[in-house]
Amino acid sequence: MMRPYLTHLRFFAAFGLMVFSLLPAQAQGTGEPITLGVAAPLSDSVGILGRQLAAGARVAVTKLGDGQRVAVVEADTKCSADGGKQAAESFVAMNVTIVVGFLCADAIEAALPILAEAGIPTLDVGVRANRLTDRRERTGFLVWRVAPRSDKEAAAAANYLAGRWKAQPFGLLEDGSIAARALTDSVRRLLADQGMKPQTIDNYRPAEEKQFGLIRRLERTGVSRFFIAGDRPDIATIARDATEIGLALDIVGGEALFDEASKDVPLPDGIVAVAPRSHFPELQDGAPDKGPMDGPQGYFGPAFAATQIAVAAAGQNRETGWPIADILGSETFSTALGAIRFDAKGDSDLDLYRVFEWRGNGFVDETGG
Repeated sequence: MMRPYLTHLRFFAAFGLMVFSLLPAQAQGTGEPITLGVAAPLSDSVGILGRQLAAGARVAVTKLGDGQRVAVVEADTKCSADGGKQAAESFVAMNVTIVVGFLCADAIEAALPILAEAGIPTLDVGVRANRLTDRRERTGFLVWRVAPRSDKEAAAAANYLAGRWKAQPFGLLEDGSIAARALTDSVRRLLADQGMKPQTIDNYRPAEEKQFGLIRRLERTGVSRFFIAGDRPDIATIARDATEIGLALDIVGGEALFDEASKDVPLPDGIVAVAPRSHFPELQDGAPDKGPMDGPQGYFGPAFAATQIAVAAAGQNRETGWPIADILGSETFSTALGAIRFDAKGDSDLDLYRVFEWRGNGFVDETGG
């Protein structure tokens, strides 16, 4: 049975911390509890995402078996540098064993120097910027990432396109933004490594009510298969206008297809999106936000897995005395989302990407994940 962790209440009030649970199972090693820091934006507009993260961590702790005592300490990072700094300082003052969380780059980048100086490892759940782990060796930051790197989107899209269009003519299309251009450039390079070259590469002006000029250009190329890096409203408009002039397009997009869009131009059936999964039916039991059939959502799943890893690594440290950093860098961890191992940079091999197809009024997972 869970009971409140009642010590240091004045400290918690001063730093805005909340300590939620201490599992009373017998501890191993030194007998001291593992104190798990959970860093999440719990207020303002991103609070709903932070609460998904915090819930995933708490539920993972409640499902631990005998052999560990784990105190869970939450801190609101406020999705800002100041919030990240304050959260890190609070964790250091609380002598936290290991931290999971962070959804915002500013917060984690402000927190990591403080946590590293105190020797506290961090498992990132939501920050995907490549630089976070690319510069780890130079900075000495104790960070490992469960979230996919930002370049995983291009890799996942290229792998899917290679299987789908290997012997077919195809084109690349983007909306002119820096992010979309970078995505299509990465996809193009990865496909080139597999001997695939686009027959056409084009761009379009976003947020237009009509795209007939673009559609006529595409029609002249004779290509009907396109990977489009752009927002969902634009892709819906392109598909609608192509249908109106009788051009049947086979369209694959990326994560932006999951963004909210105007209902004035719905997506047609058959549009494919390559994106990370955001529903976790295998974690339905015990989740506070049980959904209709599709399980807890968003950052609940990655936070659940990160917490399992964090507690396992801290528990092994208690048993063996090996540094947690060495354990994270060398072990394979069993989690509810599958076995996870970290590479030399600290990035995990967890693959959250799936292939979704739009049917009726929503995306359906075609890969069964």
